[in-house]
Amino acid sequence: MNEKYRRILVPYDGSRFSRMALDEAIEIAKKFDSDLYLLTVMDALTVAPPAFYAIPGAIFDIKKFEKYYRAATSKTDLVLRDEVLRCKEQGTHADYEIMTGVPGDTILEFAKKKKIDLIIMGSQGLSGIRKIKALGSISRKVSELAVCPVLIVR
Repeated sequence: MNEKYRRILVPYDGSRFSRMALDEAIEIAKKFDSDLYLLTVMDALTVAPPAFYAIPGAIFDIKKFEKYYRAATSKTDLVLRDEVLRCKEQGTHADYEIMTGVPGDTILEFAKKKKIDLIIMGSQGLSGIRKIKALGSISRKVSELAVCPVLIVR
């Protein structure tokens, strides 16, 4: 077994770029017999629709927020299960995790905790500003601060 890229992290948000990053990760994982970790980070501020926060001075309804959060987590869980199944069908071991936090920070913490050898991520995610064609803010932060190599897929 090759030890170079034993553990590969793929931050996954369902965007076209994260799907392309997963495709690339599957190919690399096959070559190096790597384990894939798919990670989705749910930013609490983006779980509920913008209208939820739009009324200045309105009382924050925690029960309504929890409802949005559970629905988003459930949908994300189904998507990640399907992607893990796709990885396994292609001969690659994969697992997934859903975490809540600031995406860039959470990705970096997860990579450090799991001793990730390579991060493969899309150049832009769902939350990126579409007008800017440079790297998304999350991929830029991860590429600058990660302690392991980062492959950014366009």
